[in-house]
Amino acid sequence: MFKHFTLTLATLLCLLLNACTSGVDDTASVTDLETRKHQMMKITDLEERGRIGISARYKKASFAVNSIYHYRKNMFSLEFTGPMGVSYAKLDVYANGSTFLDVRGTSYSGDNARELLAKEFGIDVPVEKLPFIMFGIPEGDITLDEKGLVKTAQYKEEYLVTYKEHKLFHSEYLLPTFIEIKTPFTEVIVRISEISRFETATDTSL
Repeated sequence: MFKHFTLTLATLLCLLLNACTSGVDDTASVTDLETRKHQMMKITDLEERGRIGISARYKKASFAVNSIYHYRKNMFSLEFTGPMGVSYAKLDVYANGSTFLDVRGTSYSGDNARELLAKEFGIDVPVEKLPFIMFGIPEGDITLDEKGLVKTAQYKEEYLVTYKEHKLFHSEYLLPTFIEIKTPFTEVIVRISEISRFETATDTSL
C-alpha cells in the first residue's frame, strides 16, 4: 500500500538528517521530570509538522513522508502527506483505543492502533504512546541528559526512544524536534520543523 512512498535508506537518512543539530536552545531552563510532566499535561491542542521516516530493521524497505501530528485532549491524529498537501494516509486514535485509518479512501478500524498498523501494513510502532513520546515524557526506564531532559526511554522489550534534539517554544515549553524510535522490527525517525497550533489550559491531564 505504501509502495509509492518507498525510498532507499540512503535517501531517507539524507532527507531526515541533513543540517541536523543536537542539544537544546541555550536559553532553555529545565526543571525536574515530574514538574515537566505536569507542564506538558497543560497542552490541550498541539499541531506539529515535519517529516517521518520508517524502515524495517531487517529488510531493505523504507519510506519517508511529510507528516502532520495533531494532539488534542482524548485523541490524536497522524497524517502522511505528499506534494501540494495530498493526503496519503491519516490515522485517528482515541483515548479509549478506538483507531481509524484512512489510506487513499480505503478505511480500516480497530481497538488498538499498534495492532492495526502491524496487521494491515506490517509496521510495528508504539502508535498509542505517541502523545507521551512527542511531549518528551515517555514511559519506561529513562536516562536523562545534562540538562535534565529525557535522553532515552526503554519500555520493556517493546521499544526504545532516543531524543536527539529539543527546542524551546512559547518561551517555556521544551519539545522534542528529533526523535528516534526503535522496536524489534521497525525504526522510526521523526523530525519536527514547525508548530502550527499550540494551546494550553490549567490543571488538565493527558
